[in-house]
Amino acid sequence: MRRLAILIVLLMPLVVFAQAGPGGFISSEQDAQLKGPWSDGVEPFPIIANIYYVGGVNISSYLITTPQGHILMDTGMPRMAKTVLANVEKLGFKPNDIRLMISSHAHVDHIGGHAEVKKATGAQVIASAEDAKALEAGRDMSPVEYDGWPAVRVDRIIKDGETVTLGTVTLRAVLTPGHTPGATTWVTTVQDGGRSYNVVFPGGAAPNGGPLVVGNPKHPNLAEITLATYGKLKQLNPDIVLQGHPQQAFMGKVDAMKKGARPHPLLQEPGTWLKQQEQGEANFRKRIEADKAKMSGR
Repeated sequence: MRRLAILIVLLMPLVVFAQAGPGGFISSEQDAQLKGPWSDGVEPFPIIANIYYVGGVNISSYLITTPQGHILMDTGMPRMAKTVLANVEKLGFKPNDIRLMISSHAHVDHIGGHAEVKKATGAQVIASAEDAKALEAGRDMSPVEYDGWPAVRVDRIIKDGETVTLGTVTLRAVLTPGHTPGATTWVTTVQDGGRSYNVVFPGGAAPNGGPLVVGNPKHPNLAEITLATYGKLKQLNPDIVLQGHPQQAFMGKVDAMKKGARPHPLLQEPGTWLKQQEQGEANFRKRIEADKAKMSGR
């Protein structure tokens, strides 16, 4: 049987931050979106195989189920914790069966609910070393320096290429820093309709707009590590992209996903992902050159 690759992507957030003041890089309008309509709850639904959407309007959270317990990917803004737990129950699963919590990257709109969900479920928190520092400090240590969150203890540090296994599910961590210092892309495989699907949750690529990517004293190697991340991401060959802020990608397709329509409603044309990453890298290289020009003009 031909192996069908499918990429479900927790893509780098599409939020574009703008400088709002000393040390801050987000506008009041963007702040209001994240804390308001984007984090409002929606009805949960199945995506593919044992992967479900349990997040908000435009901030994602994913549940991966197994007979031995479940894995939760991202918890959204702090106020979303109750929504995520309620959505797990609406799907017929028990929140107490969540054994592991993983994350795409340490920004408040993706891990803000970790502390409350961990307290409610007793789940173990797994993160890369760099993002673990931020999780435990309750502070955004990425270039954008946005809001903090309730601090949460990390139970296991994951390294590049290591795996996490629960029951029949194994996820492999691919460190893709840049968006945050410890952004992590997770890769797994599911069976659906007699086919194998590669499922990938990318954790981010370029830093949010606003901070310098060249000459940034807090992140001196930001340009180099981000370009290396694009190199890793270009090696992937997705069929489906499921973003961390998925409202636009889901538009008009949720009912079809609920019905299990095949081909999958989010199926991409071959090569789409590679073009997107190449464009992202090209845009980032322009940003590098612009920052170099700023530095030389000082």
